[in-house]
Amino acid sequence: MEKKTESMRESLLARLPQPENLAAYREETTELLAKHARALRWDKISANTLIFIGAALFWWSFYPGPLGVQGTHSFQFGAGIFYFVGLIYSVRSSVYASQVATLKEIKQLQLQVLELQAKIEKDKG
Repeated sequence: MEKKTESMRESLLARLPQPENLAAYREETTELLAKHARALRWDKISANTLIFIGAALFWWSFYPGPLGVQGTHSFQFGAGIFYFVGLIYSVRSSVYASQVATLKEIKQLQLQVLELQAKIEKDKG
């Protein structure tokens, strides 16, 4: 069992970039996290916009104008659709936010491991 754990450790460490590329990997990680932050921001904006449109259509359906019964029900149905889709986007955005937070923690740990490897190599050499 100990041999299997050791081989798993080695295979995981082999997937990390080499300590010589630490600065490039750090920059790449920063760009990746910034890209995910922008995508997360736009997901939240989309979800909130859809929910707002749904609420606005619902309240507009009560406008005492020439909508008629059919128009009122159509606006309320459309409002329900927009609100429901907005809630789905909101949940999707929350899940994506937790995935980005996990990715950020993993990348921080990878950078720490690389820094430790670089320090060990520096002390040896």
